[in-house]
Amino acid sequence: MLFDWDGTLVNSHPLNFRGLSRACASWGLTLSESFYTSRIGTSGAELIDELAAATRTHVPIDEVVAQCLDLILDEIAELQTYQPVVQLAETLHGRLPLAIASGGARRAVHAGLDATGLRPLFTDVITGEDAPRGKPDPGLFLLTAARLAVAPARCLVYEDSAEGVQAAKAAGMDVVDVRCFRT
Repeated sequence: MLFDWDGTLVNSHPLNFRGLSRACASWGLTLSESFYTSRIGTSGAELIDELAAATRTHVPIDEVVAQCLDLILDEIAELQTYQPVVQLAETLHGRLPLAIASGGARRAVHAGLDATGLRPLFTDVITGEDAPRGKPDPGLFLLTAARLAVAPARCLVYEDSAEGVQAAKAAGMDVVDVRCFRT
């Protein structure tokens, strides 16, 4: 079983939006919540690049991403879980290999796992830094399946974004869209 992190196991979108909008503002970019919401599932770097291109502004994307990550980590203790999905992972723990397959930053995902106490549930944690391209590219999911030594066709992915669903399907995996489980 493969679980996305942001928006699937945890409600990180408020923290991510605040961090990204503050980081963007410090470089003269205005990130609206509607633009952010429409691009959920896209990496922060891709989102910043699109925003900068749309406003014809040049920003050092890596620096903006690093600043955003620092701002998110400052608030990581506030991270809330999506209980129905967490309860599913708790039920499956020890019965099947479970892994995180997140396009998010390694530092943020690991800090979030520690803040929520979810780390013991997962055999492995694969993040955006582990794959050359983000979702909807299937590479992140294929890498996760390989690390678990499970054939992609035997994997079930829990996801919350259109890009993630597309990536899982492209990897030959079944997928459950968890947005219906949010409370």
